[in-house]
Amino acid sequence: MPAEPAAAWHPAMRFAAVAVAAAMLVWPGFWNGYPPVFADTGTYLGQALQIYMGWDRPPFYSVFLFATHWRLTLWGPMLAQGLIVAHLLAVVLRVLGRPNPWLVVPVAFALSALTGLSWIAAQLIPDVFTGVVVLALWLLGFKARSLSAGERLWLMLLAAGAIAVHQSHLPLAFGLAVCGAALLLWGRGARLALKGTARMAFPVVVAGLALVAVNLAGHGRPSPSPFGSVFLATRLIYDGPGMDMLRRTCPDAGWKICPLLDRLGPHHNAFLWEPEGPLYVELGGPKAWAAEASAIVAAALREAPGTAALRMLGNTVEQFRLIDTGDGFEPWPGVPGPEPLIAKFFPHELDRFLAGRQQRGLLLQDAQALAPLHRAASLCGLLALLALPVVFRRRLSLAGVALVVLVLAAAVGNAAITGGLSGPAVRYQARVAWLFAFVPLALALAAPAALSVRQSIKRRQAA
Repeated sequence: MPAEPAAAWHPAMRFAAVAVAAAMLVWPGFWNGYPPVFADTGTYLGQALQIYMGWDRPPFYSVFLFATHWRLTLWGPMLAQGLIVAHLLAVVLRVLGRPNPWLVVPVAFALSALTGLSWIAAQLIPDVFTGVVVLALWLLGFKARSLSAGERLWLMLLAAGAIAVHQSHLPLAFGLAVCGAALLLWGRGARLALKGTARMAFPVVVAGLALVAVNLAGHGRPSPSPFGSVFLATRLIYDGPGMDMLRRTCPDAGWKICPLLDRLGPHHNAFLWEPEGPLYVELGGPKAWAAEASAIVAAALREAPGTAALRMLGNTVEQFRLIDTGDGFEPWPGVPGPEPLIAKFFPHELDRFLAGRQQRGLLLQDAQALAPLHRAASLCGLLALLALPVVFRRRLSLAGVALVVLVLAAAVGNAAITGGLSGPAVRYQARVAWLFAFVPLALALAAPAALSVRQSIKRRQAA
């Protein structure tokens, strides 16, 4: 498919359309009076501002924040996130045969009104980049011929950065690249499949190497997730298989956690993050406990692999259905929130931060009031995704089928990686739920495909 005639539109016109769409996509920040934050925002800001590496998250989103705020204003990162997403939406619409740059404005309005995308794009955490990973990899694998050389380079860099900002994105992107490779092989043959797969795999490899390198430099461990065993061990303990194994083997096993089994607390998040809890006081912190956590994971999986798999499957199903908006929009005064860092590095914005609806306890109820609408739109979109290959089987191109498959694969994979391995949380699935509404809308707006999947396969076989 040749490149669409987007060049007929003046660059200033295209930028204006993206800027208007970006402002719509981050409207909760303007409504709040300040970019919304999360507890983790403090760590993400601090890693670059105070030059350290946290044990639980890579520093790349911290670098993104620094590159877009420059100690001047935290409005910069929020606006940058809106521009990135708006531009990506515009590119998707263009390669689907709709080059009018202003089409992205009503699409952005629909997404900002009906889905939780705006709440994700405005908040200063890397969750917005999960959907970016999905769309960028699809564009590289299935629509590269519709992109300029500069756009291909930008999307490769964007995809690599989006993968690197969160540890869960690396296995998710790897799975999407494998799915994309299978679809390309089925629809386009080995030679073209190899090229498309290489374009999808390149950002995954770059991000993986970057994560390994930064963890080797910062923690002395050449691993993309050097302390991931702490999360998995906690999940196994609180799901039951790990605790059952520990009660059978303690105290003979000699693990440091043995005397603490009745004092771990009722919830895994309290165990992982409470500074006064046993993980930090008696076990020495996540870094010190990581080696023992790895041994506990191995022992629990060896003793009860079936039970562990069933528990992970149950967590995956639970995570899949958690698509509400509002997680993390409560007030975050002091530690662990970002207030001390804003007071130190952005003192001119502290009053505005404190006067925002979030810090006054109002933003959460705003988000929760819209959550039923967002949930309904996402569920309807999910049903539409499942119906599209059947209803439009003669019109839908291979790229269209691939977009549907990759979004569905991302929904399942994201639920398994986050909920199954770490623990269900509302914000994890909400970060991809907006794609359920966007993809059917984009495909409905797409120009009629020149060839259906069946026709393209027959033509390739005939050739």
